[in-house]
Amino acid sequence: MTHLTEQQEAAMAMFKENLHLPNGGFHKLIIELSKEFQLPFQKVRTVLKNAQKDIERQIREDFSNVDEGVISQANWVNIIRLNLVELAEDNQSVIEKLKLNPKYQKVLEATKTSIASEDERDELIEELIQAYEKEVFKPLLAMLHTTKLYWKLMLVDETCKMTEENREKFSDYPQHMQAAEHLYSLDQKLRSMPLTQ
Repeated sequence: MTHLTEQQEAAMAMFKENLHLPNGGFHKLIIELSKEFQLPFQKVRTVLKNAQKDIERQIREDFSNVDEGVISQANWVNIIRLNLVELAEDNQSVIEKLKLNPKYQKVLEATKTSIASEDERDELIEELIQAYEKEVFKPLLAMLHTTKLYWKLMLVDETCKMTEENREKFSDYPQHMQAAEHLYSLDQKLRSMPLTQ
């Protein structure tokens, strides 16, 4: 490890002080950025940590180009945002991903025809739940990571539980709730379809 000069140590201390976000602010920042960029909590957290390490590396290795702007919270957040924009470029909407899901496609086709037995209905409901888990439930869990909403979402782990009342709890995540509402409607339709025999 390289020995820091007094000026570098002072810059490092100032940078750490500038990053201080009181009252769980670091966690809140990750949650907000996760929501804004539709990325999992852990991905956003990694970007935050890497931005911090990059600035610390600049203080250690390129100190002649470090000024108050470099060690400011605004610069740190700007670096984070630039990286998140890049990461989020290829994001597909939740509905787009859902439409590509083979289990969802199978259920959608079945609702346009008929159901022959209760076993077939149960199988289709299970396929629908699996599509919900993959495209809505798990990605939303990854964004909510340890928040109060995370634990509320754990209670709505099936499409039939994603009622309007439950969807309102997650209104800050409109893409996910739009897909959840659509899947809930399909679930209700499947459950009410008459058998052909």
